[in-house]
Amino acid sequence: MFQPAASDPVLYSPLIPANIDNAPLASKYTITEDGLYNVGGVCLFEVDFNDPDGAKKLKIDADAEIPLEESTGVPFSGEGDLFFPGCHFVHYKQDQVVNPMLAEDASTKVCFGANPDFEMSIYYYLDNPAGGTRTWAEIPSALEDNGRLICSTGPYTGVYMPAGVLQPRPGAEEPGANPLFPGGVGGSVQPPASRISFAASGSYAVGGVCIIRAEYKVAGLSNEVFVAYPEQDTASVPFPGVDEGDLLYFPGCHVVHFRDASLKEQMNKDEEEGEWEICFAARPGKEMTIYYYSDDLDEATPPWIALETTTEDGLACAKVADFTAVYTPAGR
Repeated sequence: MFQPAASDPVLYSPLIPANIDNAPLASKYTITEDGLYNVGGVCLFEVDFNDPDGAKKLKIDADAEIPLEESTGVPFSGEGDLFFPGCHFVHYKQDQVVNPMLAEDASTKVCFGANPDFEMSIYYYLDNPAGGTRTWAEIPSALEDNGRLICSTGPYTGVYMPAGVLQPRPGAEEPGANPLFPGGVGGSVQPPASRISFAASGSYAVGGVCIIRAEYKVAGLSNEVFVAYPEQDTASVPFPGVDEGDLLYFPGCHVVHFRDASLKEQMNKDEEEGEWEICFAARPGKEMTIYYYSDDLDEATPPWIALETTTEDGLACAKVADFTAVYTPAGR
């Protein structure tokens, strides 16, 4: 968890002043005063009540929308992908829930971080819709703060969430395709899938743990890559690097090779089939080395073996061995 410094805070946006109480740790507020609130590090909420003598008894309960079981079950027919989590607001007047909060009683605004790679918008659904069926609906929104925030009004009692449509990138094979998030998985909070399959050359992110880059030179190749959590087999494989002062950083990634839909334990044996590279985050102040051990999915072949590793732009990368194998970074 992030605790802001008591002094000299880092400001990511001039619209997020240093004096927001408890930002961004507080994920629930009962708001009775005008102001700008950071709700759980998920959204900004600004309110200006029109109740000078307090006779209207206006207040708003605000919380970062966690857990997400209810929201993930609400039908979404908009363009792009929703970026979970969102923020939830309940409006009160005279101690009764109201929907919407009338403009004559308060002005409200909700903002989320805007990803420059996406065309952003904001959607909401009502806690208690008149027809009884919840559904996501788009609310007019606009970019603010030099494109760093996407904002809309927030008068309804319900859940608000940003959504994004990936903008076409120069050289993309198809408009809007994001090679780091195959299958359309992505978002400002959600990590890439922890288990992926692909059958085309490109770069693919796996579970926020590694990036795998493949260049296929023959037809019929495919790969499955998944995050290899420190299971008993992996943890028990002998690691000679400890004698050199290296420390393995779990979890790693398991790279499985296929040709013509059949598991292939060794690549480039009879012909040049392709080139593969795997990358992990390079830890500051550490000399990084990527290790692997062979694994045909039935039996591990120890020990861990060091690969020639290069570090650049915050990534430690190495060429993938010609075997189906588990890869894990190490540092000293």
